Amino acid sequence: MPAEIRDINENKLIDEDFIAAGNLLTWLKWFCTIGGLWPLEKTYIRAGVWTVYLTLHLVMEYVELFAAFGNFNATVFSVVEVSMQTMVYAKLIVFRHSAMLRRLIDATKDELAENLYENYEEKKLYLKYNSLSKLYYKVSVPYVMTAACVYYLRPVVTSLLIGNFGTNDSMVLPFHITLPYTIVDTRVYWMTYAYLSPMIYLLACHNGWICVLITVQLHICGQLTIVEHRIRNIVHVTDHDASHAIFKSLVDRHTKSIWMAKSFDDSFHFILLVDLIVMTLLLGLTSYVIIIGQGVSESSTGPVFGIAGTATLLLIYGYCIVGESLISESSKVHAAYYECMWYESSADFKKAVMICMLSSQEPLRMTAGKFFVFSLTSFTDILKTAMGYVSLLRKVSQ
Repeated sequence: MPAEIRDINENKLIDEDFIAAGNLLTWLKWFCTIGGLWPLEKTYIRAGVWTVYLTLHLVMEYVELFAAFGNFNATVFSVVEVSMQTMVYAKLIVFRHSAMLRRLIDATKDELAENLYENYEEKKLYLKYNSLSKLYYKVSVPYVMTAACVYYLRPVVTSLLIGNFGTNDSMVLPFHITLPYTIVDTRVYWMTYAYLSPMIYLLACHNGWICVLITVQLHICGQLTIVEHRIRNIVHVTDHDASHAIFKSLVDRHTKSIWMAKSFDDSFHFILLVDLIVMTLLLGLTSYVIIIGQGVSESSTGPVFGIAGTATLLLIYGYCIVGESLISESSKVHAAYYECMWYESSADFKKAVMICMLSSQEPLRMTAGKFFVFSLTSFTDILKTAMGYVSLLRKVSQ
């Protein structure tokens, strides 16, 4: 096939992929709108119903947690569930009512809709990060949904495996909660069991909200890589009007990316801190439960918690890989300013480059609580801390 025809076919594929770049936000919108939990939709009544439901569920879990004190293993199981549901609850409140999240999603959609890309090379650079967002969505959403379903069905699977399905001994609920009534027969048990089924959707929504965060951050990375590409392809400029025109579009794009990254960090650093603490704790607790799995009454506990622990690991790895990409791309932009042909250009051009160098001197970061920086290096620190929790729990339980 001639090179010219091959290039035409490749460009056609790039155009098709770029048109579909916004599909990810559409998928997330459809999924979250079921429960009225998409921040751009005015579905406050549905969102209120889910908020009340989760509030009642959390109250019953916290009551059970306090009742479990004195029984070490029962306390561990309760802490796992309370931690997870508290994290879901915090995200439900913040994401549903965050004005900044709405602005960031709108900015992402606008930059996809507008014709801001000069050639196919820029589109290709952006699609690299858009494809990474879609890959994370396609892997994490089905896996987390499966993990939530398996966790919910754990008591039924266990009773089927040991052969006591339908007896009083099999009437175990999927979550450790203290009910305001007593389960006296199988009818009440199955009605209560069905009442807890919406937790599957809420757990899946939690992953959906993380996908929104990752999509916005990878969009910023895509814009930064385009800025870097344009800087490295600047030819030396001696004309004042030409240098002004070049830097107007370049600086506007870079400034907007900086605004999005810093606004994101200012708005969500606390919720990311909650995620960091809870997910690290969950990694340690689920690892401990897997170790003692043979010593608990439910035979499926070890494998189920293995699936849940892997889901937690997948979520926090998503944060770290995105944080690493943001640091890397913003650092590349700073290096590109130094390496462009600024020394052969006009005085105005040199001044503009100097201002850009100063604004990009500090790499952009995604942080938890403004002090913990998400990166691949910090991912190993999280794993070390989680394993430290496992060692501590094993010593305490002995």
